[in-house]
Amino acid sequence: MSGVKKRLPRDIKQWEDAMARMNLTGQTVHGAKLASASKVEQEQFLLFHVLWVPRPIDELLRILSGISEWISEADTMLGGYKSWGTYCRAFFSPNIEEGNFAVARQYQLEVTDTQDDTDLQTFVTPIAHRTRARARERGNPAVGAHVETPSKSTNISEVLSLEDISLDDPFVVQETSVLETPVHETPVHETPSPFQPITPGPKELENVLYPPTKDEQIVNCALILFLNALTMHFKLTNKWTLHRKAFKANFEEASFEARIDGYLDDRRGKAKVIVEVKPVTRSKKEASIQMQESAQMVAWIKSDGEQPSGVEQMRIIVSQDRHEIFLTVAKYGDEYIRYLSDKNDQGGSNSFMTMHQFGPWNTLDVASMKLLGPILLAISLRAEAADGTNTN
Repeated sequence: MSGVKKRLPRDIKQWEDAMARMNLTGQTVHGAKLASASKVEQEQFLLFHVLWVPRPIDELLRILSGISEWISEADTMLGGYKSWGTYCRAFFSPNIEEGNFAVARQYQLEVTDTQDDTDLQTFVTPIAHRTRARARERGNPAVGAHVETPSKSTNISEVLSLEDISLDDPFVVQETSVLETPVHETPVHETPSPFQPITPGPKELENVLYPPTKDEQIVNCALILFLNALTMHFKLTNKWTLHRKAFKANFEEASFEARIDGYLDDRRGKAKVIVEVKPVTRSKKEASIQMQESAQMVAWIKSDGEQPSGVEQMRIIVSQDRHEIFLTVAKYGDEYIRYLSDKNDQGGSNSFMTMHQFGPWNTLDVASMKLLGPILLAISLRAEAADGTNTN
């Protein structure tokens, strides 16, 4: 069955082609103006100089440099953590067992408690503009509902109904869907390869099997509670929080504010890792979700006032979209920092940030969580060590 899919540029050539189709060649984020109708989200994203590269999970150790030794340490720590063993065994039981993971497990299961009237056509996004007029011209009377992020955004931060996809969209690609094995919720008894990927099902099947969670906050609680359950036993200084922190990005002629759904707090209010959640599976709105996460990453960098340091920089987003968890590792260098900070910098071939996306890991599958748990704990340990605040 043929269809269309919205895919963001994965390399500079794809980005240049999209810029040309949007008549943006030569423009930078510092001269950004509000565009009309549906083009605004695409224009602002392209001016951020961000590339999105999906990666197989077995490449995580290469992209997230230095994490392998932290994963080994996390494996050892979780091996002696009684509540972790109880949590993993609970996948084979109809009951939620006692322990530090009990509430996290409850919310992971509650994520699957759905309702039919969830509006898939609207998302909160930090870069956006209304598309309702264009959609009405196409005869879609349902368009009009939208959700606003509780921020004081200016200029390019507006509200957008993100359902608007057309064949002239620079991010649309024609694809042929192949019937694949869907993600199963049945526990797997054998121990898989350490980085075994999960194969998503066809979109038609996903829509039936995985309708939206009835409230995004349920997904947010499920993720933050799980992250805290992983780390609380080890008395780390950094803590995962539900605080919806706002990052402000100011450019020469534009600014926007992006709120996140949580973060790893270093106890001084600085985010070490950020969290983003959605009540639907990522495959349903992948490009829209990725554009939002790109804006959050840009705003995070700008808010930190990061300066060129001569070394490649790396930041992490932990995302949960319904029952699936993703890790996105952002990498960028000095040229990208200069592009964001200097209005006269036109940006060269190295002035890009690459978002390396890994996942999904299925929170309803014991094998996935046994693999993901040590990785997430390792990310916390790595951040703690980098911060120089380890109290173990």
